[in-house]
Amino acid sequence: MCNLRDVVIFLAGAAFLHTISHIVLPYFITMPLDMGFMVLTTQFNFWVIGISAIITIALLWWACKLNKK
Repeated sequence: MCNLRDVVIFLAGAAFLHTISHIVLPYFITMPLDMGFMVLTTQFNFWVIGISAIITIALLWWACKLNKK
C-alpha cells in the first residue's frame, strides 16, 4: 500500500513546493511582509529558500537509500 519511501518522497515534494513558493514570492508581493507575528524580509526569505532546499535534497537522498518495494 504505502511504505516509508513513498512517504519520504511525498514530503520531499512538499518541501520542494515550499522552496519554489518562496522563490517566486518576491515577484508577487513587496518585501518586507508583515504577518502580524513576524516580518518576512528579503534576507530571511533567502534563508528560508536555502534551508528548504537542503531539506528537499536530504529527503530525496534518504528516499534513494530506502528499498523499493
